[in-house]
Amino acid sequence: MANQVRLGIVGCGVVGSGVLRVLADRKGAWEGVQLAATHIAVRHLERPRPEYVPRHLLTDDWRIVCEADDVDIVIEVMGGIDVAHDVVRHALENGKSVVTANKALMALYGEELRDLASKRGLFLRHEASVLGGIPVLHTLHTYFELNRVQSLRGIVNGTCNYILTRMWETGVPFAEALQEAQALGYAEPDPAADVEGFDAYYKLQILLQALRVDTHLLQTEFVADGQPFVGAANSGKPLATLTKPRRGIDNVDAAQIEAARRAGAKVKHVASAVWGEDGIVHCTVGPQVLQPDDPLYFVDGVNNAIAITGDVVGTITLIGPGAGALPTASAVLEDVLQIVRESADKG
Repeated sequence: MANQVRLGIVGCGVVGSGVLRVLADRKGAWEGVQLAATHIAVRHLERPRPEYVPRHLLTDDWRIVCEADDVDIVIEVMGGIDVAHDVVRHALENGKSVVTANKALMALYGEELRDLASKRGLFLRHEASVLGGIPVLHTLHTYFELNRVQSLRGIVNGTCNYILTRMWETGVPFAEALQEAQALGYAEPDPAADVEGFDAYYKLQILLQALRVDTHLLQTEFVADGQPFVGAANSGKPLATLTKPRRGIDNVDAAQIEAARRAGAKVKHVASAVWGEDGIVHCTVGPQVLQPDDPLYFVDGVNNAIAITGDVVGTITLIGPGAGALPTASAVLEDVLQIVRESADKG
């Protein structure tokens, strides 16, 4: 891959536009590498776009992006599962490395797509699929070699964290805090994926996959083509299972928040995994009451955090912006540059 790296982008919503904004602001240049978008696939060609989105590069056919000779790396930021799965597979099958921010896709099909990339001698990176701008996958892949991970616990959904923070600070009920989050753009018009815990559930699976844990027992809640998804059994990896049903925050009421506040505690939505002596990774996704000595206690607003405990290092905590156009674009472009560096090393 030459010093000029050509990017095909599939999706130009919040994240895709954020990537193009950063490219425009930096003029595409990083330490001798020139990044340039050459094709951008969108659903609606006539939709208004920011001025930094080059309209002459737009197409409504994602296959053009995946097949173009002048694309080196495909960035998938369209969201959804089925079409996004087709996009990533098609890009890899056409010799393009891929960066994606798609958490549901990677939770469901991550192992399959990573295997395909490996067989083709390509790269598949997805840091932005977990905690936005927080480099947790990079940390897990590069630091936890000596250490055996004993547990990880995270506030991994900014929407839930914002709502619970506002309920704790002001005493407002869930519905009012949700409306405020929607008005500020922190929650979708249909917030079910966030407030019912699915988003955190997907992210936990990706984190476990990064640690080579078999998550197929978790994936029984997934539905693909109308049928329950069944992952590969007997992989030889530790197995992950939910110790209690996944829960969101839609049933957390003001009385529960007030009781925690009076006790000096906070209610947070936490995804957790604990490595048991039985060889099973015991997982939970749901609200927890946290005391002030908990590393996640002071993580408020839309921030995310993850506390990882290793058997040698102890507990380290990463905190930062878990969503938003620029933090997510940052993670996407860091992945792009990592692919460029590793491609150069392969030579």
